[in-house]
Amino acid sequence: MTEIEILEGVREVIRDELRWNVPMAQVERETSLVRDLQLDSLKQLTLVVELENRFRVRFDAGDEEGLQTIGDLVRLIERRLSEERQSA
Repeated sequence: MTEIEILEGVREVIRDELRWNVPMAQVERETSLVRDLQLDSLKQLTLVVELENRFRVRFDAGDEEGLQTIGDLVRLIERRLSEERQSA
């Protein structure tokens, strides 16, 4: 899965699950999860669970601590997908 496909998947989850009503083209790698998307802890948890479901990956406890932007999410998902491929 490419970085662009992952970004598109993240956008879909944000639109569908968080019901964020702005053009998804505005959700870029630099988009801040807290400042721009205004995610509180409950919405962050929802986002993490839905991303795990969408990409069929598992995040570890503490992964969310370093997440500040959409780009951080994309890199984390890429890393988890790579780990899944290596262990298969």
